[in-house]
Amino acid sequence: MKRVVCSLFIAATAHAGGFEVAEQTAVASGTGGAGVARADDPGAAWYDPAALADGGGLRFDLSLVFARPALEARALDGSWATSNEAAWATPPHADASYARDRWAAGISLGVPFGSGVTWPADWPGRHEIVRTELQVFRAAPFFAWRLGAVRVSGGLHLDAGRLQIGRSLDFIDMEGDVAIDLSGRGVGADAAAYWQASRDVSVGLAYRSRTHLALHGGANFTAPDAFSDKIPDQHAASRLTLPDQLAAGGRLVRGNYAAVADIVLTLWTTNDKLVVDFAEPQTPDVTQQASWHDAVAVRAGGEWTRGRLVLRHGAYVDQSPAPADTLAPASPDSTRLGLTAGASWRFDHRFSADAFVEGMWLLRRDTTSMETLPASYGGHATLAGVGLRYTP
Repeated sequence: MKRVVCSLFIAATAHAGGFEVAEQTAVASGTGGAGVARADDPGAAWYDPAALADGGGLRFDLSLVFARPALEARALDGSWATSNEAAWATPPHADASYARDRWAAGISLGVPFGSGVTWPADWPGRHEIVRTELQVFRAAPFFAWRLGAVRVSGGLHLDAGRLQIGRSLDFIDMEGDVAIDLSGRGVGADAAAYWQASRDVSVGLAYRSRTHLALHGGANFTAPDAFSDKIPDQHAASRLTLPDQLAAGGRLVRGNYAAVADIVLTLWTTNDKLVVDFAEPQTPDVTQQASWHDAVAVRAGGEWTRGRLVLRHGAYVDQSPAPADTLAPASPDSTRLGLTAGASWRFDHRFSADAFVEGMWLLRRDTTSMETLPASYGGHATLAGVGLRYTP
C-alpha cells in the first residue's frame, strides 16, 4: 500500500520545476523574452520596475498569451508511443504605473509559473499520472526612485498557487483513481536597478526572491472496498518553494534599430524535495527527492521602428533544471529553444497594439530514473499573444 501512495507523488515533484512562464508581455515576447533593459515599455513593471522612474506619468498595458504544447512519450525499448492531450492555455498579464519627478510606483499582475499536461486515460503511464496542472498568480507592487542616471526600485510579490494531480491507481486485479487539489499563498521581495549609460545604451538588473507556499487541500480516492480504509478521502498538505531569479539585460540603439539581450539565472535548487503530509495516520506520508539544479536562460532580439510600425525578432535558449534521474511524465521538462517574431502599431502618441508569435522546441531526452516509467520525452509548443499599451 505504501508503494502505491509513494508513486503518486513522484510526478508531483517533477511538476514543480522548470516551467516558468517567460512570456509575460507581448512586447518583450517578440524579442525572445528580453525586457530587463527597456524603459519605454509599461511592461518594465515586471521586468525591471526601476526603469519607470523617469517622470513619464501614467502607463499601463494588458497582454494575453495563447499557448498550446504538444508532447510525445516513447518507450525506451520502442514498444509504445503516445502524445499528450494538448489544450490551449491563456495566461494574462497586466501592468500599471505612475511616474512623477524622481519617483514611480505601480503594480504588475501575471502568471510567472504554470504548466499542465493531460495524457490519455489508458496510456502506459496512467498509474503515475493522467493529468497535472500548476498555476501561480503573482501580484507585485513596487516603488522606484531616480538618482541621476541610476534608478532603483524595491517591492513585494504576493503569490497564490494551485497544484492539481490526477492519476489511476493499480490494485492488481482492478484500478481506482485519485485526485489531489492543493493551494497556498506566499510572499517574497523584489529589487531592481537601471542605468541609462547614454542616450543609446541602457543596462538593467532585477532580482525576485523565492516564495514559500504552504499548500493545503484534499485527496479524493476511488478504491476497491478492501483498500478504502487505507486510503480514505482526506486532507493533505505540502510545501512548494518557487525559486529566486536574477536577471541582467542590456539595450543598444543604432538609428531605427534597437538590440536587446537578457541572461536569467533561476535558482531551482530551492526545490530539493517534496514532502506530502496526509491527515489520516493509516496513509503514510511521502518524501520525494527532486534534486533540481540551477538553470540559465539567454534571451536576445531586436526591433526596427519606422513611423508607427515596429517589427521585432528574437530567440532564446532556456536550460532545463530537471536531472534525468528525476524526469517524470507529469512534467517531462527539457531544454527549450525558441524563435519569436512580433509587431506593434501605434494608433496615436498614447495607444499601441502589440502582437507576437513563438515556436518552441523541447529537446528530446530520456529518463534514467528507476522509480518512474522508462521513457523518452520531446515535443514542441506554439505560442501567440496580443497586447494593448497606454503611454503618455
